Amino acid sequence: MQQARTARNKALGSAVMAAALGIVALSGCTMVGDGLTGLKARASDTNSCVKDCNDTYKTLYDQEQNLHLSNIDACQALSQLDKAACLDAEDARHQAAMDALSAGKSACQNDCHRQGSGIGG
Repeated sequence: MQQARTARNKALGSAVMAAALGIVALSGCTMVGDGLTGLKARASDTNSCVKDCNDTYKTLYDQEQNLHLSNIDACQALSQLDKAACLDAEDARHQAAMDALSAGKSACQNDCHRQGSGIGG
């Protein structure tokens, strides 16, 4: 039983850290006013920003998938009673992490489209 608790705590800690890093990484696009550099934002800047968001999401998605598989393996090593609870907890953790990654990706891409739309000053 203690082993199951330890595995769940480790999985939860890893999940929280991964989700936090994902949100921070995906929100890396910064909105700036047109007057900051004296140049208007070009479509290629937006495309580059969106590509950065997509690349970051892909990396974080792959990391989450690897963590999920690792956590499933850890759950499989537990007794039958603990295994079921562990797998349920891992499924919930994974779904929450995927939802956070998806929301972060959308927020990042939306920020790309707003860059340069402000009033410099």
